[in-house]
Amino acid sequence: MAKPNLLIVGAGGVGQVTANKAVQFRDDFGTITLAARNRDKLEKIAADIQARWGGANDEPLLSVRAVNARDPGEMTGLIRDLDAKIVLNVASSYCNATILDACLETGASYLDTALAEDEFIENIDPPWYSYVEWPRRPKFAEKKVNAFLGMGFDPGVVNIFCAYVRKHLLDEIDAIDIIDVNAGSHGRYFATNFDADINLREIKEDVITWEEGAWKTIPRHSQWMDVTLPQVGTHRVYSMGHDELQSLAVNFPDTPRITFWMGFGEHYLNVFNVLDSLGLTSSVPVEVDGVKVAPNRLVKALLPDPASLAEGYTGKICIGVDVRGRKDGKEKRFFIWSNCDHEANFREVGSQSISYSTGIPVITAARLIADGIWNPQTMVHVEELDPDPFLAAMPQVGIDWQVEELPLDGSWPYPEEA
Repeated sequence: MAKPNLLIVGAGGVGQVTANKAVQFRDDFGTITLAARNRDKLEKIAADIQARWGGANDEPLLSVRAVNARDPGEMTGLIRDLDAKIVLNVASSYCNATILDACLETGASYLDTALAEDEFIENIDPPWYSYVEWPRRPKFAEKKVNAFLGMGFDPGVVNIFCAYVRKHLLDEIDAIDIIDVNAGSHGRYFATNFDADINLREIKEDVITWEEGAWKTIPRHSQWMDVTLPQVGTHRVYSMGHDELQSLAVNFPDTPRITFWMGFGEHYLNVFNVLDSLGLTSSVPVEVDGVKVAPNRLVKALLPDPASLAEGYTGKICIGVDVRGRKDGKEKRFFIWSNCDHEANFREVGSQSISYSTGIPVITAARLIADGIWNPQTMVHVEELDPDPFLAAMPQVGIDWQVEELPLDGSWPYPEEA
């Protein structure tokens, strides 16, 4: 049986990791193509991959194609021209609708890492997936085309962690707290670890959580707690609205509370608050000398490219899920998590851990799709799938995971310093 041709759309930090790992596991695929708007950037990534995984005189390990991923005709034409059977959308979430429709038109399996965004609208009402993705679900089911939504780490692996807990560890789940801490240091005064306009938007918007069967909105940065996590130590994390809550609330309907927490240092929040006070985090365009520009796009242009942070980035990240509930009538609490090391990830693929932790799940899922293990023939969130094949495969691709029962008093039995 012929191996499926793979198309990776997006040449940012995650695209670079995804392309590296696709080539590393190239026996699972037919042709491998990396596509984005910037041809020079594509050629540079391809040359680096060739040097890292092949030889100068070997056949190219992957091809590159320039494409405007927000143009429906270009995307559909590219998929058909390549006869791509699996399309990995690691581009800007502004491209989701176009790439979804192109996959629906061509029958290619679709996978993304974040939900669709409208670049000029902020603070949309939940559930966020109801605007772009879910209205297309009936057509994917009708045509029996695969669409895997939110297959990065968070969203993505954390959703699968929740499915694992539900399948193996708890009969009833009372609370899910997703926790993301980056304890690394890149040495820059201020930078975002992924696309700046998306990153700044999610930090500035109101916080949406799921409590007692309903959406609750609270002011940003108004709710926080201190946690002590494996390998990264103690950090203050803040409640935030995030993609995975939007689907977990639907797929874990009997869970009273689902929240997302992210770690921020005092310096980061101080700089952010100054930018926000000046109106520079807004995605709503303003007119300057007759030209309309979104302030956050200007900030993005001035900040370091997230991919450029990789060299010299030190420290580790920890992303996991603190879950409480009952097993056989007894109260239980589990923490299920993964760690990544910025320096180790840079040595392997030339990227920092935020990009690495997103790209590894993408290729893990792509391998399961290529093997036919994941084939729902409709649109799904990954927590709807059997978690076991994915969690067995992810360590082979590059990220291990662990689970441990924790004290019911809410304490963290890990070293205070890492």
